[in-house]
Amino acid sequence: MKTRTTRTLVSLALLCAMEIVLARFCVIWITNSIKITFEAIPILLAGLLFGPLAGGLVGAASDILGAAFLSGLGWTPALTVTPILLGVLPGLLRPLLLKKSNLPRFFTVTFPGFILGSMLWTTCWLSFLYGTPLTALLMVRVPLYCMIGVLDALAVYYLYRSGALQRIGLWPAGKVERREEA
Repeated sequence: MKTRTTRTLVSLALLCAMEIVLARFCVIWITNSIKITFEAIPILLAGLLFGPLAGGLVGAASDILGAAFLSGLGWTPALTVTPILLGVLPGLLRPLLLKKSNLPRFFTVTFPGFILGSMLWTTCWLSFLYGTPLTALLMVRVPLYCMIGVLDALAVYYLYRSGALQRIGLWPAGKVERREEA
């Protein structure tokens, strides 16, 4: 994590709060193992903007706090691995975006967390916790989290392309690549 300035800590706290709101209040539950939510966006931003340690901390803190205070089921430590991965992996892969920031690279940076975390790790643990057959859960969760991952990556990409992150000094200064309109 970069130097711990007040601005950095406030930014991370806001991203953590955003994740809790998205995960606990802006969610569509299909079953106890399947939900539609965009809770990963603040975690992805934390990893991309402040590095892997900050991304992992935002993922862990928001999951633990949200589950402990706003979930009737309580906190399941094994399920905290996914939000940590969603923050750490984009932070580790961020150098790919500093060379050239385009949509395919945003997918390359954000998708490993969805594949390893949401699609594999969480699905295996939910299968274990609820006794749902793993193959049946994988058949539903993999396509769902492919779509959610695409939408989350697009949201982060278009937030980057808007120049808002550069204007407030969170993304390194430089030219925002825009496609030429014909």
